[in-house]
Amino acid sequence: MAAPARPRTLTESLRRWPVDAVEALLRSRPDLTVPMPRDLSELASRATTSASTARALDDLDAWQRLVAEALAALPDPTTMTDLEALVRGDGTDGADAEVRATIEVLRHRALAWGDDDALHLVRTVREAFEPHPLGLAAPSRQPLADAEVEAGLAACTPAMTALLERLLWSPTGVSRQADRAGADPARSPVGALLALRLLRTLDGDTVVLPREVALRLRGGRLTPDPVPARGPELTGRSRSATLVDRAAAGAVLALLDDLDLVARALEDQPFRPLRTGGLATRDLAGLVRALGTDVGHATFLVELAAAAGLVAPGSSHGVLPTPAYDRWVPRPAAERWTVVAQAWLGATRWFARSAVNGGHALGPEAESPSAPALRRTALGLAVAAGPGTVLDPAALGDALAWERPRLARTPEAAVELSRDLWREASWLGFVALDAVSGFAPGLLAGEGLPADLAALFPDPVTHLVLQADLTAVAPGPLRHDVAADLRLLAAQESRGAGAVFRFSADSVRRAFDAGWTTEQSLEWLRAHATTPVPQPLEYLLGDVARRHGAVRVGPALSFVTSEDDAQLSVLLRHPQAAALGLRRLGAGVVIAAAEPDELLEALREVGLSPVAEDVHGRGLPAPPVPRAPAVRLAPTSAAPRTTDVASAIVAADQRAATASTAAAALDDLRAATRDGLPVRVTWVKDDGRSTSRDLAPLDLSAGLVRAVDRTNAEIVTIALSRIAAVELS
Repeated sequence: MAAPARPRTLTESLRRWPVDAVEALLRSRPDLTVPMPRDLSELASRATTSASTARALDDLDAWQRLVAEALAALPDPTTMTDLEALVRGDGTDGADAEVRATIEVLRHRALAWGDDDALHLVRTVREAFEPHPLGLAAPSRQPLADAEVEAGLAACTPAMTALLERLLWSPTGVSRQADRAGADPARSPVGALLALRLLRTLDGDTVVLPREVALRLRGGRLTPDPVPARGPELTGRSRSATLVDRAAAGAVLALLDDLDLVARALEDQPFRPLRTGGLATRDLAGLVRALGTDVGHATFLVELAAAAGLVAPGSSHGVLPTPAYDRWVPRPAAERWTVVAQAWLGATRWFARSAVNGGHALGPEAESPSAPALRRTALGLAVAAGPGTVLDPAALGDALAWERPRLARTPEAAVELSRDLWREASWLGFVALDAVSGFAPGLLAGEGLPADLAALFPDPVTHLVLQADLTAVAPGPLRHDVAADLRLLAAQESRGAGAVFRFSADSVRRAFDAGWTTEQSLEWLRAHATTPVPQPLEYLLGDVARRHGAVRVGPALSFVTSEDDAQLSVLLRHPQAAALGLRRLGAGVVIAAAEPDELLEALREVGLSPVAEDVHGRGLPAPPVPRAPAVRLAPTSAAPRTTDVASAIVAADQRAATASTAAAALDDLRAATRDGLPVRVTWVKDDGRSTSRDLAPLDLSAGLVRAVDRTNAEIVTIALSRIAAVELS
């Protein structure tokens, strides 16, 4: 039996794949499934686009890229033997086996196709490595023999050798015509090398180092530094996994509390983005002071909150919390962490770039489409080292540079990226005590937090301890509604589970501005305190209540009334009185040429405690807390499983091939009927069995063919739909 012909294209190669191989291709290159290809021909066309090829090359490690580039440096097609010979010169132990394994990877990802005697590299992959794969010139039309290269190199002067070294990894260079004149090495090293054929001209201004000369000078090396077939192993001393996980849980609680504080700070004073995007340095500095942290950490918190959809630019108020924040904050700690951790893992921004000089939180500088892949790769490397393993970020950077050389760009850049990632991972709880925690494996696998780790988060508390120095201590993480009420009455002084809150005249007035009364405040404190309300705190509440509302503001544009006319006299003498347009209307009444909101703010700044009224003299409640508009997302259906997609693509391709075969058979029958030619027809009988007979077609009509059996002159009628093949005799 004759061996099947070699596939001539990638499409023909894919048609020989089983369904599970197509499924593996879709898993390794998920961009090929959106939208779902109609058949294998469209799948092959999409796999060879420049954008999809670039994404696939991003996923190759350093060794796989080396083999792919070596394949690009060879003619198309080439053989496995030639490829192994080229890579073997790099001096890698066991290179042949590693090359074969890598070629299988390239085939399974549709980056290469063909058998070992006719290996093809996909055209767009070859173009990605042009113009000089591995820094080698195209093969010479008349290559020098080894003895000729040796003799030429032996005749080189130091100047000629230096020139060859300069072209060793980038084979082309610009040369003036004067540099080529004559063959005197002292006057023209270029001319002398051209005379020895160690250089050749590429065009009128360019010379090129021939491939055989470059390989001889390199000593078989394909790159300046040898590329290992396997990445560096990450190891380190071990810590107790239980201790690391507990420390990680503490970091998670601190992070969730910090995100809550960021949202509350934006409620009080929304940040207006700059015209170029991002937040002003002045605004971020205020947040740094409020959180008691540094710029890098504050920037990370704002970026993370935005990535998780907890804050967003509002229509007119600036950056504000979103309705998603209101739904997020009452959820259990494990669920809240999962939301923000997944957002960090999938964010297409590199947060640390927003904190460098010239950067702005939420600014365009941090845009990085490769960030999710880098985070997943680095986190996967750390997880592979095992929970409790203390890792060096620099070693992680070296491993990252090998795993994703195209994304990390250079080893130095990879180390810097790993340091940024390691710091953010410690804030998120993936790392604690410089060791890998157990929080990452489940997240990378797309699963929730394991029950044993979720149990590390203490249950929220609803009580606090009041102290005589006007402070309250929370003995654990407060329930979100209790914490929100307490932040109205007191200012938070320390972060973490055991937070400290301080009562002051300003904080109590903030609660009264929101509609609280003295009785309501005392009732709330007694309900949530494990100790009696200290006398200094009761005095503070009473003193603020007596002054609160002594001055009242209403629309006129606005007016001010007070039972204490002396306060109004002091107000009229204030420097801001003229700017506000204040003037006395009568005893205890002052009107202003300013809106009520503006007047309220100004009176508070001068030390008064005004209360807003409506046109009927009734006190107005505090305005609703502003929120950024919710992002309306188009409903999306669940992505189909790659198994179903692969089966559908293969089935559609088979149907198309069957239809094409049937059409060709019908054309042959028409030609035989018209020209009176004998044919051999294969069709399926009523009992399901296949039969073949030599026929002389008579006519085609109404979906039937009528013919004469050439062996016994029997008249045969066959339905066209049952014909499987037609062969002209």
